[in-house]
Amino acid sequence: MPNFISIDTPEILPLLFQPPGHIPDDCPAYAQDIVLTVAPEISLACRFYNCAPDAPTLLYFPGGNESCASFDVEAENFIRHGMNVFLASYRGDGRSTGTPSVAALISDGRSLLLQAAEWLQSQGYSGALFVMGRSLGSVCAIDIVLSHGEMVKGLFIESGFSETASILQALGVPPSAVPCTEAEGFDNLRKIAGIKLPTIIFHGVKDCLVPVVQAEKLQAASGARNKQFYIIPGADHNTVSKTGGTLYYQKIKEVINGVCGVNTWRQRRREFKGGRTGESA
Repeated sequence: MPNFISIDTPEILPLLFQPPGHIPDDCPAYAQDIVLTVAPEISLACRFYNCAPDAPTLLYFPGGNESCASFDVEAENFIRHGMNVFLASYRGDGRSTGTPSVAALISDGRSLLLQAAEWLQSQGYSGALFVMGRSLGSVCAIDIVLSHGEMVKGLFIESGFSETASILQALGVPPSAVPCTEAEGFDNLRKIAGIKLPTIIFHGVKDCLVPVVQAEKLQAASGARNKQFYIIPGADHNTVSKTGGTLYYQKIKEVINGVCGVNTWRQRRREFKGGRTGESA
């Protein structure tokens, strides 16, 4: 695993990780807080949003400045569309301990996948597991789907980026402090090229932090045979799901249903019509 010494610097890390200051104490009735240990004396405070024991689960890696509480409303939308959500967190975020770094982001992400899968099984959740990452979370999502693809069924990316230099400079890192090669950075393009699982990439057309061209490069590099790319009109870096509305969640669920072999009412209707036509011929 790379050591990320070119990125894990005092100048860059505060720009990548901006944990929210206020941490609400309440957890909604449809959720459960879970603390997972990822290293000695390092624990991450995650949150699980329950839809149903047999529903598919999204292991969701948020942006670097999001909290569990800020995700509660978003989670309700996933639940309404038939999905559980296991929300990850990062070191130093909310009640999570430790100091954030890119090296920890990668190693913790892999640990969270293993522990989340074990927890889900122990609690009787039998649905398929998918991985989603938003913004900085796309780094974790892409990495763990490449490294542990046998454990998951698909990948969803929102407001993700393809090149380390581009995102760091957009965050205000001086060009002289940016890694010289992608191998010293996040390496998202190389990694996503090795992912064959069904993939969806969402991006806002008005994203000023990560231009659409970054998402286009991810889409072009993706090694998935079943891949979809949606540019959301009117959406910026942080409003893709809100602007996309119901269609955003429907597209995710359609891929999940296809992977899991779930017949939607539209498929059943087509099958019914086809059978009826055949009988009368």
